[in-house]
Amino acid sequence: MKEDGQTLKKLINFRTPLYNKDFPLILFWSQKSGCTSLVKWFFSQNGLLKKALEYHPWIHKYENNVYKKQLNYKKEIMEQIMTSKKDTFKLVRNPYKRAVSSYLFYSNHLNKGSRYSQIQNEKIMEALFTNNNSNNNISFKQFLHYIQKVGATNVESHFAQQYIDGEEFFINNYIYLENFNKQILEIEEKYGLLKTPLSQITDSHHHYSKRMKHDGNYADMIPDKEFWKKNLPTYDSFYDNETIDLVKEIFKKDFKVYKYNTDFL
Repeated sequence: MKEDGQTLKKLINFRTPLYNKDFPLILFWSQKSGCTSLVKWFFSQNGLLKKALEYHPWIHKYENNVYKKQLNYKKEIMEQIMTSKKDTFKLVRNPYKRAVSSYLFYSNHLNKGSRYSQIQNEKIMEALFTNNNSNNNISFKQFLHYIQKVGATNVESHFAQQYIDGEEFFINNYIYLENFNKQILEIEEKYGLLKTPLSQITDSHHHYSKRMKHDGNYADMIPDKEFWKKNLPTYDSFYDNETIDLVKEIFKKDFKVYKYNTDFL
């Protein structure tokens, strides 16, 4: 029982789920897996979406700086899960698409000069190159080699695997990003929840999908400043045989636990 509590504590601390004492579900998630839409849906269901967006247009500001700072927030989650009083769901995403999304997130922030990506870049340079003066930009393939070398549980959470050891003992339902709208409607129906206008929660300004139009071979491409001013490559364009094999190996637990097909489609 003590060991179960330690596993749950780790699970809650790494990616703190969404919880409200008056809401029937506890929602787990991973970065780059559609979490913005899930957070907006959760706040909408609990009458907090307007307040959260007024606090800051970037929903995660309210989530992390206000909502999850409530007194005993994590303690209450642990108690609810250990006593099985609420159903638990986790939002997950196909590892092939998530890996590209993670890479673009890192690369775009580096292009903008954000401190977040500069810190990550220093770690990547140290891991991949003996010469720390190497080109700051890296390719998708190099990005995957970095995660492979350091380990998918030892990197920043936007890059890390979605699965956390032992989560299957506490999470009994999954929402698949690829089927998000349909499953959310089914959940609302099953639990008698409010009907949320999904167009208000799924159109996130930071998504790259609408700009991903170019076919080609981009696995080894190193982005420059001009790259971000144009339409982007499609997800498939970042894959060759090596990057497919790297994602299969690095995120093998995600593929297995969430039952994603490893065949590259």
